[in-house]
Amino acid sequence: MPKSLDRQLRNAAQSQLDQLKRQVGEPTSAIGWAYVGDTPDADALFVSGASGAVADPADAVDRALRPYRITNVQTIDAGELGGEARCGRGRTEAGSYLTACGWADKETIGVVAFVSSRPQGDRTNEFLRVRNELERTAA
Repeated sequence: MPKSLDRQLRNAAQSQLDQLKRQVGEPTSAIGWAYVGDTPDADALFVSGASGAVADPADAVDRALRPYRITNVQTIDAGELGGEARCGRGRTEAGSYLTACGWADKETIGVVAFVSSRPQGDRTNEFLRVRNELERTAA
């Protein structure tokens, strides 16, 4: 998906990024972008992450997911990069379907949120691919 130039979508990703940066003290790197498909009902993807020092990864991932309108948050396998990871599902204020997944380890924290006009299945694999790409790019 291409990066979105829509101010409202970019502001949503930036708002989450600001919250994540506060959790790492002095961030050493950060990203906050929205991506969207090129059709009117295309899925959107929000990616926010920061690196620095994360004192308590379990608590940090819980705080990172708090702003999202999700329920039934489940712990998932954090993948090869380790740490804590959780995903939950819900709806946006506009009624779109939302899956938000967050992770935290001793050096990074982030959230990947999938928004769609249609119900979503399990997005764990996509979340892990995005996280791997983000952390590889930052390394």
